Amino acid sequence: MSRRAAVVLLLYAVLAVVVIPVFPHFVSPNEVSRWVLAAALVDRQSVDVTAYAPLVGSRFEDLSQVGGRLYSNKAPGGTLVGLPGYAVARLVVGPASGATMRISLTTMRLCAATVPALFLGFLFIRAGVRLGATDDRIAFALCILFFGTPLFAYGLLNFAHALGAAGLFGSWVLLFTVPRYPEVAPQSESAGRRDTIPLLDRQPQLAAGALIGLAVLSEYPAAVAAVVLLACALPRLRAAGLIKVAAGGAPFAIILGLYNARAFGSPFILSSGNERSPEFRALASHGLFGIGLPSLSNLLGLLADPGRGLFVFSPVLLVALALLPSMRRRIDRGAFLALTLAPLALLLTYAGYPNWHGGWTVGGRYLVAVMPFLVAPLLVRPEAARSSRQPLAIEPALAGASILAVVLTSLVFPFVPNAFHWPWASFAMPILMRGYVAPNLFHLISTPLALVVPFALSMAALMTGVERRWWLSALAGAVLWMAIGMAGSRQPTLGERLQLGYVEEVYFERNGSLEEAAPPDLGVPPRLRLREGNELRLPPPSWPF
Repeated sequence: MSRRAAVVLLLYAVLAVVVIPVFPHFVSPNEVSRWVLAAALVDRQSVDVTAYAPLVGSRFEDLSQVGGRLYSNKAPGGTLVGLPGYAVARLVVGPASGATMRISLTTMRLCAATVPALFLGFLFIRAGVRLGATDDRIAFALCILFFGTPLFAYGLLNFAHALGAAGLFGSWVLLFTVPRYPEVAPQSESAGRRDTIPLLDRQPQLAAGALIGLAVLSEYPAAVAAVVLLACALPRLRAAGLIKVAAGGAPFAIILGLYNARAFGSPFILSSGNERSPEFRALASHGLFGIGLPSLSNLLGLLADPGRGLFVFSPVLLVALALLPSMRRRIDRGAFLALTLAPLALLLTYAGYPNWHGGWTVGGRYLVAVMPFLVAPLLVRPEAARSSRQPLAIEPALAGASILAVVLTSLVFPFVPNAFHWPWASFAMPILMRGYVAPNLFHLISTPLALVVPFALSMAALMTGVERRWWLSALAGAVLWMAIGMAGSRQPTLGERLQLGYVEEVYFERNGSLEEAAPPDLGVPPRLRLREGNELRLPPPSWPF
């Protein structure tokens, strides 16, 4: 394995242990929905989470309801993978309660998001080795994947996006890069190095099927990308290979069917068909489980929205697009079609979803599952730089811009309200300037260390992934992207000022923030005071900011 790539992964692993983004009184719907299911499975040997409803409050929306009983509205894969984490935490801190939520939710996240993200990192390195990428390119592309795309945030949160990414990209690696391409390996600087995960090669089709099954069990829309991958792999799989893929995925299909039958009365009824929230029920009634024909406005939002857009948060992916012709010359037709059509299929799927933005989030979280596909072309050295063995200056500059946007937004409060444009400048920076950052272990020692260490680890990753001669270009790109964000951020409306003040007062427990944000002649709206009073009674408990 490339030493620099290993350092990038190690830095992310350390950061994932240090940072604990479980905020006081913020019952994160996506994460806690999985937590209550884990609690029900371990403590009650049931999928019914009704008993835990008082813990999460009456406004909690990420639940399904059947016959008066409540269930998680999430695909069960993420919960099942995180189950060991919850079980271990329960042995130490006790059963589910408001007081134990932060610890058991974090141990679940480590199992269900961080470890799969790191596994994805090994798979990505392996793909680079198989495709003949140099150590420099592998380290750079890996740094972008982990620190310059929203995968950064979702390896630190108890969502299923990192798990879906590991499953889908891992299946691509197994289906299309085994055995090593003979036309690439002999000329490769990576030739002769041992594979990072040789055991998977013994039954690659079976393992690919298992990874696809896990991805779909964790995120139902991953099935769209999975179908594309299999369609592109058919010529090389033939009937025997396809049977092995199906055999690998079959256990996960059985698990899903058993879960659905237990919770909703039929193996073929999904949680999204029984939403408790009227708003989510209305979404699910549109098209197929909420997904209709692609909309141009949604597509543009996914790509270029100033608060959520893929190329706004990760502009370095524009370089990856430019490198697609070079990647095509490196891999065969089926592999290239799978690499490009799988993310395109998921992009078009979510372009048909009215809730394409994903709520309070970092970037386009629904596209995290295909981030490694989008980053993979960066493994190829730019044609114009091959003779000098140097990357083009624009590439490290866009890398710095991407890492700034993703890291700053994620490490402050990775649940950005929809209204904020260029959120690293308009939302995260104002909170950081007041001395607040997401809960991390260094808050238990010193607030200055808590403010510095997570960003220092991220800076170290950038300096590891980008060649030394291009550090200044990367720094310039970060400074420019911050300046563009500040210039692009419109004057905040009263509603945005109140949202920011509310986040600071309730989730960072900074008393007086709402009064500062409210107009002196009007004061804080009573509805916000009522909501504040309700949320302050909710877990997780306080944190020593």
